[in-house]
Amino acid sequence: KYSVVGGMLLLRTGLLDRSVRVVPVTRITALAAFQSLTQRLIGVWELNVQSPGDRHGSALTLPCLSGRRLDELRAALESGGRTTVLSNPASGPDSSTVQRYLAWRRTSVASAPAHGLQVIAVLTTAEMLIAAVTNSSISLIFLAVLALWFRFSEFVPLHASKFMEEIVEPQGVVAVLLTLVAVAITAGLVLGALRLNRFTLIRDGDVLRTTRGLLGKQTATISVRRVQAVRLVEGFWRMLLGYCSLQVEVAGIGRMNANQRMLFPLVRRDRAESLIRLALPEVPWPRQPLLVLPARLHRRYLTLPLEYAMGFTLLTLFLPGWWKLLAILPLPLGCVLGVARAREAGWWVDDQSVVLRWRRVVDRNTVIARRGGSHLIELSSSPWKAKAGVAGFMMRFSSGRGARIRYMVDSDALLLVHATVALHPVRCQKSRADLG
Repeated sequence: KYSVVGGMLLLRTGLLDRSVRVVPVTRITALAAFQSLTQRLIGVWELNVQSPGDRHGSALTLPCLSGRRLDELRAALESGGRTTVLSNPASGPDSSTVQRYLAWRRTSVASAPAHGLQVIAVLTTAEMLIAAVTNSSISLIFLAVLALWFRFSEFVPLHASKFMEEIVEPQGVVAVLLTLVAVAITAGLVLGALRLNRFTLIRDGDVLRTTRGLLGKQTATISVRRVQAVRLVEGFWRMLLGYCSLQVEVAGIGRMNANQRMLFPLVRRDRAESLIRLALPEVPWPRQPLLVLPARLHRRYLTLPLEYAMGFTLLTLFLPGWWKLLAILPLPLGCVLGVARAREAGWWVDDQSVVLRWRRVVDRNTVIARRGGSHLIELSSSPWKAKAGVAGFMMRFSSGRGARIRYMVDSDALLLVHATVALHPVRCQKSRADLG
């Protein structure tokens, strides 16, 4: 049994061993509703309630709610538990059985525009296909298919096995690899269509709503005041095409909740600013271009990639036969990665926002955070860094994820520390010329 009483969400469970879980409504950061294909046929939803301190799951889970009950509970939670939402009058005793059933399973998610809500963006079919093709899951699917064929080919379905052995394998190894790549891309497209079909972003007063899914349905509700930062993620292929994905940093939605923290899965890089301004005007976009790092710091970004590259080079020397030739790749790739990290790192701070941009191995991340919105600030240094006037800066959010610039001028790092914790206005006085 569940109830919303006195600003508290209570969930009572158990037949013999009873338990009562209580979550203050003011501490709820997000609501995520899921509907599998079977649940969709029946007309029920599963609702996960997120709150701070529970980053890897949900604070409460209600596994079986009708569409009407989901609307009522969501409205009560979004109002802070101060109002009681009445049932739909169409489901009264004078209604027919069909009308009562439709009212029982109905949810307002599908009819959001009819209630005067602002639809920010809708993912088109072409964008969905681009998002599916450029997703990193295709590479993982390819590795899985590769291992399945060369190690566990006896478990492959008979028709697929005959096709590979009689038609593809006689054409050589290249034909086999191309076939497996086609299989991985096809599987990635199917999964992407099932997951991202008609992704819709809606602004409803003080909350953001997202809906997605082809067979199963997923909806998420995020409180705007709980959003600490917006993250722009540009993968390798998406960066070449000029696209990025938008995510939000919210307490209670951590690394394992990738779908719930998704603001929009694919948007052109030059349109990201306008979309964020419409969806989250509370998170201010930087007014100036980001400041880049001085040239004297670039060589420091080569140290870590080259250390890993040397380790991989030594390991590849133990490979048999011509596989040893792979030892020539790690060092050049490490140099390319170090140079890219140094050139793409940037930062900005003003009266309202703090912006950090950095590169991982493949993805480039840009975090736009509210000043004072981070959970933890860290300044990293050492005797060698201090002697060279270098320091590192990191912001960590309540979601458990962070934003980091590994090497920057120590005075700039101190400026970021004071700007993110200070209450009085702080303006960035350095220019590109000052930074060399």
